[in-house]
Amino acid sequence: MFGPAGMSYVYLIYGMYHCFNVVTDAEGVASAVLVRALQVDAVPQQFAGIPEKKRSRLAAGPGKLCKVLDIDRTLSGFPLGAGQPLRLEHRSENFQQAVEEGTINFVQTTRIGISQGIDLPWRWYVGNSTAVSQL
Repeated sequence: MFGPAGMSYVYLIYGMYHCFNVVTDAEGVASAVLVRALQVDAVPQQFAGIPEKKRSRLAAGPGKLCKVLDIDRTLSGFPLGAGQPLRLEHRSENFQQAVEEGTINFVQTTRIGISQGIDLPWRWYVGNSTAVSQL
């Protein structure tokens, strides 16, 4: 979390769940974004038996997301770019068009699952995604 922006930071919570973060500030400054959910387009083979109605929630939570993508602490400290085990990509043209047309919207709200800074609006999600807990 103290590395340069654009690096992966993965940690273990409760001794069993991994959490994936994107480092966001200058080296030496602790700052990262926790990726809390993911809407999967294709279900990995090991989850093929999950009922259709539950597939949209397959990666709905930081621990579930890491389980689905097989992310663990061995993937911490990598730059999130081409040729790396994890990467960030720009929005697709279709996604950007949907944002511009208003069929995809972003919601900004307060964070969840914390005891300090609960009034800070530092949580964003896609408003019409069924993969996100919209508390």
